[in-house]
Order: sequence, then C-alpha cells, then structure tokens
Amino acid sequence: MENNAPYILDETEDFAVVFKPPGMHSAPLQQKDGGSLLEWYRTESSVSGGGQYDLMHRLDFETHGLVLIAKNLKSYGFFKNLQDRGEFVKEYSAVCVSAGDSLPAGFPPPPSLTIGGPSPEKPLIIMSYFRPYGPGRKQVRPVTDEKKHRELAKDRGGFYRTEIIYLNGDLFTVRIKRGFRHQIRCHLCWIGKPIQNDPLYPPAIKHESNLLALRARALFFKDPSTGERREYRIENF
Repeated sequence: MENNAPYILDETEDFAVVFKPPGMHSAPLQQKDGGSLLEWYRTESSVSGGGQYDLMHRLDFETHGLVLIAKNLKSYGFFKNLQDRGEFVKEYSAVCVSAGDSLPAGFPPPPSLTIGGPSPEKPLIIMSYFRPYGPGRKQVRPVTDEKKHRELAKDRGGFYRTEIIYLNGDLFTVRIKRGFRHQIRCHLCWIGKPIQNDPLYPPAIKHESNLLALRARALFFKDPSTGERREYRIENF
C-alpha cells in the first residue's frame, strides 16, 4: 500500500494531481470541517494559480489514490467539459474476494457477465442506475428498471458504466468516465466480487491490513493550456 499521508504528484498553474490516503475526506463535509484533502492542498501548494480550488471528482473516505484539483475557473470549466464529453478517465485497481452466489439484501439479480479476458479495447461493462439504501442511506444499490423506484441517480439520463479492462486473479482493473458514490464498490459486489475489507458491501472478509483494497491509480485527461494528453499513474497493489 501507499503511505498514509497525502502528497502532490504534480501541479501546474491550472491543476494539481494529489494523492489522498485512506481515512481522509476529499472535501470538508461542513464549511468549518478541517482535515480534508482539499484543505490540505490549499496550505501545501507551491505553484500559484487562480486561487479557486475545486475538486473535479471525489474519492470515498476509505478509498485512496489520485484526485484532480482545478486551480482556476478556466481550468475548472475545461475539465467540466471533458467530463461531460466522457474524455476524463479514471482508472482503479481493486483486490476482490469471491462471494459465491449469494447477494446482500436489496441487490437485483446479477447481470449476465462472463469474467475473463477483458481489455481496454473490449472491456466487460457493468451498467445500472443507483438508489440510496439502508440505515442513514449510507449505501447504494444498482437499479436496472427505472420504473421500480421513484428516487434514482442517472448518468446524464442513462446508466452509470463500470468497465473492467484487466483481470489478474483477484486483482481487477476498472475504468469509469463519470461516477456515482460507491459505484465501483457496489458494481463489483453485484457481480459477486466484493472488494477486500469493504465495510459496507459484504461479505466481510478481512485482510490483516484492514484497509479497503480500492486504489484510484491513474488519471487520463487533456491539459487545459496545451491540449496535450496527460497521464498520471501510481503503483498497483
């Protein structure tokens, strides 16, 4: 695993790519909260920008990995357009466990998905809407029939997509272009491959590290100043 402290992988006048450790919020939950990644970056940045720092995406509290921060209104608008066009790609690695045929309560029947042989060119795709679930709405559940539930989260009116691009034993590599809260965690649990040490999406099979084995390991996007393709990666598990 990576160390448990945040660090700046790269930064320009327009953006920063920052590592978020597990057990840290991406942004303050309330205006006066302290200790989030965004607040940490505001005090640590050494490259001047517009002073308008905005997260372009967030990671769950338990998830660790790379986060993109826009540093001015121009770059924020640029990245937002990339997201809307599906041109901002996030890649994750996850160590999964086998859950057998049983699914936690609230999940619909699993999708028809053959595990084996995916690639970036021919990914295995998991698709659904989402709905809040459980006490305090702390979890989500996939939904395939929009008529069954009144409260649904949709991706620009359609399904959210999780693309499995690589498999190596229990190590899954997935990509998303736009994401919803717990999307990867929920989708992998749905196909019977929950992530190791996940406290919300059982079975509760624990590893000695006790850390959620989900890493945001790569980001792909265009540079807002040059238009060149940027790619940032950290090591896999």
